[in-house]
Amino acid sequence: MSQSLLILFGSVTGNAEYCADKAGKLARARGFTPSLVSMAETDASVLAEHDIALIITSTYGDGEPPDGAEALYEEVVVEGGKDFSHLKFSVLALGDTSYEQFCKCGHDYDAALEKAGAKRFYPLVECDTDYDTPCDEWIAGVFAALAEDQAVPA
Repeated sequence: MSQSLLILFGSVTGNAEYCADKAGKLARARGFTPSLVSMAETDASVLAEHDIALIITSTYGDGEPPDGAEALYEEVVVEGGKDFSHLKFSVLALGDTSYEQFCKCGHDYDAALEKAGAKRFYPLVECDTDYDTPCDEWIAGVFAALAEDQAVPA
């Protein structure tokens, strides 16, 4: 039986989208039905439509969300007030350590989702400009945690 999984990404240069595609491929291989959705093309209601969400986002400038993803960030992080208590999530944060606000957008989503009642099932992982290895480790960890969670009888 296939299980729905939201992979929500915020990307300008394509790095976060690349990581989302990698996560989607493994999700399909593990029996999930992944929905890859750009933050620039959706609103917070997409989080209400899924029970599991992988958030993959980069940070730009002085801690801002990626271009085009500002509206979702405003709705989820700044305004808040949503109830996501049904949601299990994990965040992959991409950034550049040469900036003072390294991976801020990812940390903001992580904190906002927790505040909204969502359950973090795997810890946030930060990626610097050399993101392949931490991305792969996060993806492996996320699916190991989901497999372990599914193996536990309800």
